This record gives sequence, structure tokens and C-alpha cells, in this order.
Amino acid sequence: MKRLVPILLFVFFCLPAAARHIVGGEIELVHVSGNIYRINLIYYLDVQNNPGRDPAAEEPTIEVGVFRKFDNRRLRLKELIFSSRSRVEYTQPECSAGGIITDKIVYSDTIALRSNAFNHADGYYVSWERCCRNYNNVGLLNIVSQEPPVGAVDFPNAAGQTFYMEFPAVVWRNRAFVNSSPQLFIPLSDYACPSKPYYANFTGTDPDGDSLVYSLITPLNTVTAEAVPANGPHAGPYPDVQWLSPFSLTNVMRASPNLAISRDGLLTVTPSFNGLGLYVFAVRCEEFREGRKIGEVRRDFQMFVVDECPTAVPPQILGRTLSEGSFTHDEVMNVTFAAGTPDANRCIEVRVTDDDINNQLDGFTEDIELRAVPVGFQEDISGILPALTSVRLTRANPAATFRLCFPECPFVNRPFQVAIIAADDACSLPYLDTLLVNVTITPPVNAPAVFITTDIAASVNEDSGIKTWDIEAFDADGDIMTLTLLPLTGPTTLAQAGISLTDVKQTGNTLTAKVRWDTRCSVFDFTQQTFFPVVLQVEDADRCDFKNPDQLKVDLRIILPGNTKPVISTSGLTGDTFADTVTVNRKINESLRFTVFGHDDDGDLLSLFGEGKGFALSDYNAVFPAEEGIRDVQSPFAWDLRCGPIDLRVKSSFTFHFFVTDYNNKCRFKYSDTLVVNVNVAPPDNSAPALSVVNTNADLVLAADNSMNVILGQPISLALTGRDSDLFPHPDMLTMTLVGATGTVEPSGYTFTSAPSQSPVEGTFVWEPDCSIFVNQVYANDYTFTFRVSDDRCFANLADTVTVSLHIEDIDGSDDNFLPPNFVSPNGDDKNDYFAMQKRDEATGEWVNILPLDNCAGHFERITIFNRWGRRVYSSGNRAFQWHPNGEAPGMYFYHLGYSNKEYRGVITVAYSGKDQ
Repeated sequence: MKRLVPILLFVFFCLPAAARHIVGGEIELVHVSGNIYRINLIYYLDVQNNPGRDPAAEEPTIEVGVFRKFDNRRLRLKELIFSSRSRVEYTQPECSAGGIITDKIVYSDTIALRSNAFNHADGYYVSWERCCRNYNNVGLLNIVSQEPPVGAVDFPNAAGQTFYMEFPAVVWRNRAFVNSSPQLFIPLSDYACPSKPYYANFTGTDPDGDSLVYSLITPLNTVTAEAVPANGPHAGPYPDVQWLSPFSLTNVMRASPNLAISRDGLLTVTPSFNGLGLYVFAVRCEEFREGRKIGEVRRDFQMFVVDECPTAVPPQILGRTLSEGSFTHDEVMNVTFAAGTPDANRCIEVRVTDDDINNQLDGFTEDIELRAVPVGFQEDISGILPALTSVRLTRANPAATFRLCFPECPFVNRPFQVAIIAADDACSLPYLDTLLVNVTITPPVNAPAVFITTDIAASVNEDSGIKTWDIEAFDADGDIMTLTLLPLTGPTTLAQAGISLTDVKQTGNTLTAKVRWDTRCSVFDFTQQTFFPVVLQVEDADRCDFKNPDQLKVDLRIILPGNTKPVISTSGLTGDTFADTVTVNRKINESLRFTVFGHDDDGDLLSLFGEGKGFALSDYNAVFPAEEGIRDVQSPFAWDLRCGPIDLRVKSSFTFHFFVTDYNNKCRFKYSDTLVVNVNVAPPDNSAPALSVVNTNADLVLAADNSMNVILGQPISLALTGRDSDLFPHPDMLTMTLVGATGTVEPSGYTFTSAPSQSPVEGTFVWEPDCSIFVNQVYANDYTFTFRVSDDRCFANLADTVTVSLHIEDIDGSDDNFLPPNFVSPNGDDKNDYFAMQKRDEATGEWVNILPLDNCAGHFERITIFNRWGRRVYSSGNRAFQWHPNGEAPGMYFYHLGYSNKEYRGVITVAYSGKDQ
């Protein structure tokens, strides 16, 4: 029985969305049918340190991003659905003590990769981001991986992991290109032990048979420290994780030799005694087809190096030939088998022993397994092993002998080498001993098939009908022969060139056939290729089916009739009517017109047409009718450049291509002549609009400099008019706006109205300011209003402005000439009969009020009159008051005139004429 290894791994307390439960994984892309593919995301769950974790419940779906490599643009955000969960087994299941338990988690769904969207030659990639990995303080040794603060996005010392897979365009050379990524990678399930060689098959398989090349690479980090990116995976490029000193891509772990992977995917390392812990690494699997890289898959993984691994010794394997009495060949042996050697004699024997049968901890037993591996070639050689390849060694049976027999036909048609490997059952991986056997097997004698016909070279005029050449091959052994035409070099296939193999027949040792060529260019297209280096190959079906073909060259050339090229020319464009490139300048609202001609001296049918470079003529209202004609053809080009379709901010140069083509000649050659017209487009001519203003209040005067003096209370009314003289191709639309309103105090309460229109455009400004415009006891303000009229002529907009200056003062409320009356004689003679603040205007004879005027500084409030004893005899709030003192005693009276900001006091004498004394 095996000694189980007690392994104590670090316990990680993980948030549900964090990635510390993920120990590795990759992305697969599998072709289903047509343009339907399946994306599989596989990650490996650390079950031991995440007990009870259920990805299906916690995260039933995940999102991967599909990006274009050329510009890292995300084309899809694809949701994948939880698909399966399965346990990853140890290489030696009995070595497990529960220390490493890993489950394979798969998310999957289909996606349509349509040729009109996934056709860029640089290819595409799929990615998935999770943060963060295990942290340094819980055992991760070789990269910087610190726990980010809660909610942190930018934390450079965090170490996330990005799953990454590249895939090619689904079209290549105008044909559908079907590809599935490498898949079925073997997970890393075993732990490593100090000073013990560790090995793992890290290879995948490719469904398309593409070549796979493996290399170590620095693992990818995530763009941010978010556990799950809020808007799905970020676009690349993705940063690398940071290696902790002294680790690097060439020093991944404490080991000698260090971690390495062969180009074929064999992972090897021998950890050092002081190398205990957890290490992160990544493997890149690049996919090649016909020498061209078409994709790659990156696999992230973690490797545990643990202590207390059991002590064991490797087995020993020795070999001998059947004619040798003892097993003396150690490490290497050479064997040779002649042709005709009986099957029972074409064998060797190996003996396997292991000193661990003397180890009590192993129960004095050791399980041995025999394997056979090809070296330097890829073939299934399991047939050389005996039926029983596993045996248990004991003290009673300390050695096992195995007989290995080779087939009559060697696996490859040359000497070859096989490795016979003895593996024991040591933990965590078997110890191995290898015997390299160099094998030479002479295959059965065979005479190869050969051509009797010698190489053929022929030049044939077009339309020579059906041409044939006789072919003869011979095989001395009378084996069945196969005659094939190899694919042509060049753009044309054999079928497209009208070349075929007919009348193939074998009689005895001789095979006959005909090479047939249909030379009619009206049936087959010879425009791409006129020389056809045809190769015939004959192969016999010998007993070992080794490929040893003979080849025959049949060089065929077709001679095509001559044809003159058509010629393109112009009229009305440039002085050189046959120029092939012309550059002209035009402004918007101008026109470009010319005629294009085509001529063919052979009198063939011509096609004349034009197109824009990167645009359709109809996009910009350009017109060039396509025409056909025999010998001669012509068509007019017309373009009225207008604002609507042309946006000079986007495009100001336009290239037009004009073609005259002779494609209806006998052999369907496409002969063309081309004219290129480059048009540089400038903004249109434009006359600026003019803006004028007039005052519509007759009580005010607008000076020549557009200034106006206003006394508060006078309404301000302005009429503005904008005019524009542009009429072609249509009058401009004018817009009038108030673009500036400033003053001693910010103006408010005014109105400005205008509506866009063709010339003329009208506007009205009205303002009746009140006392609110004066502040801080300052009763004179200055204001500036700026009006603007602009046209809408595309890319050449012009405008005019008018500025109006207003000086607004308060009403003059001074009392410089205020002289109140002081005498009343109410005797009915209509002279001084009452007391009032009025006098007669000498010019008009009308009574006018003499009180100081009300203004924003102050206003009249009340008149109050008292007699000599202080009794109030009169009061009024009316500026036009009249006090008739009828019935009042004659004598002195006192008055009080009250304003909001001042007051006046005076004396009134009331006297009656003599009789009133």
C-alpha cells in the first residue's frame, strides 16, 4: 500500500466574488456548425480551502468579452451559463489524503461569428477577468499579491487573473475559415515534492490537426482591482503580474532545474529543499496552420510544493535480446531485425526491479507499470507491449519480465527509437526509469512503381480543342498502383484550368491513363494563369504502405490571342484630355461637370462606369450614368456641390474613379483604363449680413453712435432689422439674438423678441425700467446691449453686431425753485381763496404744481396744517391738495409737507378783507 502524504494547505477566507478559489483555467472556442461556435470557460476550483462553495448557485452565469485585436474594440459581451462540475483525479489516486481537492467548473454557451463582423486579418480575442489571487501573507511566494482595500479599483499591488484566448477571422482569402481552439487540456492535479523530479503532461489537442507550440509566459493581471468588473471584462492589452524578487519568467520557483515546458507540452521541475509553498505560472499554447499563427490559449495554474513527501527509490529497467542470456542493457540498447524475421523472433525482453519492496512503510510491495513512448516520431506503438503491463513486485517475486515484440513493418521507414519506461507508484508522481531502444527493421522487399513516360512540356494555342497525352507506369511486383494529379501551384485549380486525368486502367504490372486538357478559353478562365506545371504521382500499395511515389512533370502552357487595351479620356475637365489623374478645386454651391469617353481599337464591347473611393456617388448627389457601347462609349459626370450631403468637418477631399473596361472579349480577359479625379472642396462664398437699429419712441433720441439718454419713466423701444444679399442656391436663413446685456447694475425686466427668417429678419427690444435699477443711492446708470444677426451659410457663417448704449437717470426732484405761498384770503374773490402748491404758468395761463417732483429718491406723502394752538385743521395725501380755510379764524397757521426722504415747514396767514377782522 502507498504512504499517504498529510498536506496542510493554507485556509483562505474568501468573499463570494473574489478569485482566491480559482487555481487556474482557460477558455475554449469550439466550432459547432456554419457560423455557430461554442465558448467554454473552464476554471479549477480549490475545494479544500472553499468548503461548501457552490458556483452553480453563487454565480449561475458569467460574462466574457469578445474583442477585435486591431483596435481592442469590444464586439460582444457574452453571457455564459454554468454547465458542469467534476472532480480532478490525482495521477496516483491512492496518494491523496484530502490535502488537494480540485474541481473542474465549466461555463458554456454558443455564439454566432458572422463573416461580415469577424473578418479582420489581425484576429480577435476572448477574455474574462477576476480579482484577486491568493495573497502573499497566506503563502503565495513568487508574485506580488496584496489584498486591496474594500471597494478599491486602482491598487497596483493586487494580482488578478485574466483568462485569455485568441482566435482568427472566420474568413481567409475570401473563403470561410473554420477553426476550433486547442482544448482538452490536462489539469495540474498533483503536488510536488522537494528534490524530486516533477513532470506533467500539460498538452491539449487540436480538433483541426493544427500544430501546437507551448511556452512559459508571465501570468496576466486584471486591469483593475475590482473583484468583478462592473461593465464586463475590460479591453486589452492586459498588464502582467509583478514578479517578487528573485523570481522571474526564467526563475518561476525555487527549483533546480527550474520550471520549464517543452514545445510539445511536457512540464518539468525539480523543487529545491527550501522551495515549499504555492507558485503561480502560466503556459501559452500557440496554434499554427500552414506555418501561420492563427490563435493562442493561455492557461494559468498554481503549483504546490509540500513537505513530508515519502522517501522512495526509482525502479530499474534492463533489457536483453532473445539470444542473450542475461539482462545487461541499461539505459540504451540497439536491435536489428532483417526482412523476413519471424514474428516470434522480432522481440526483446526487459526486466524491472524496485528496491522499495524492502520498505516496511510500503508493505514490502511495489506496483510497477510498463509504458512505451515513441521518440522523434508520432505513432501509436502500444501494440509492442504485452497484454499484461502492470505487476506488483514483492519479496517473493522481486522482478518482472516483459516481452515486447515489433511489427514486420517499421513504424517509420527508417531506424527509429522507442522509450520503454518502468513507472512505480510513488507519491505524488511515479518514479521512472527508461530504456531507450534503437530499432532497425528491414521491411519486406518492394519494387516501387515508376513512370515509363518521360516528362512532358507542351504549348498550345487557345481553342485547340481537347488535347490529351498518354501516361504509362510500371510496378515490378504487380502491386496495385494509384495515379493522382497533385494540386497546381498558383491561383487556379486543375478543374478551373480544364485539366483532368481520364482512362485510368491497370493491367498486370502496367498502368495507363491520359492527361486531358480542354483549351477553350470561352469555357475555362485563363485570365489568372496561363502556365500550368502539372505533377502526376504514382504510388504502389506495398505491404508496409510506405510512401515512395514516383513523379512525372507535365508542363502545359496556353497561348492566348492578343487584345488591345481600351483608352479613357475626358472633355471639359483639363487641358490634357488623356491625363490619368486630375485634381480640381471647387467650393460648395459650385458645380463640376465634364464628359468621360472610352475607346477600343478592337471594337470590343466596352463598359464605362464610375465610383467614389470610400463612398457612393449618390451619397453626395453626384451623377455618372454607367454606359455600354461597342468600340466607343461616353457618359457625362455632373455634381452640384451642396451643403446638405457634404460635411467639410468630416470630409473635404473626394476621389472619383472612372473605369472603361473591355471584359467581353473572347477569352474573358478584363482590360481596363482608369481615370482618377481628386476634388478638393472649400467652403462657399458668403456675403455677411447687415444689422441696423432704430428708436421707435418719439420722446427719445437715438444718436448716430447708437447711444441714448433716458429719464426714468420713458419707455425704451428699439426696432432691429437684419438683411442678407445671398440668394443662390437659396436665401440664407438669418437669426437675430441678444448676445450681451451689461450695466452698472445688471439689467432685468427687458424683453427681446425675434424669430429666424430669410432676409429681412426683424427684432424688437422693449424696456421700461423702474426704481429697482438704482442701488446704493446712485440714481444714474449706464447700460450696453449687443445684438447679433448671423446667417446659416454652411461652413462659412458670417455675422454682424450692433451695440446700443443707454444712460438712464432718475427724475429731477430738486427744490431749488420751490417757493411755497404763505397767504390766504378766503373772501370769494377768486384770489388767494385757498392754500395750494400751485402757480399759474405765464405762458399757458394754466395752473401748475410747484411741489418738488416725486422720484426714486423720494416722493410726496402728506400735507398737514395746524392752528396756533396746535390743533390739526387739515390733512391730505394728494399732491394737488387745496385747503379752503372757510370758517377758520384769521391769523397764523403752520403747515408740514412730508416726503419720504425730507420735509418742509412753513407759516400761512389767513386774512379776511376788513369786514372779516
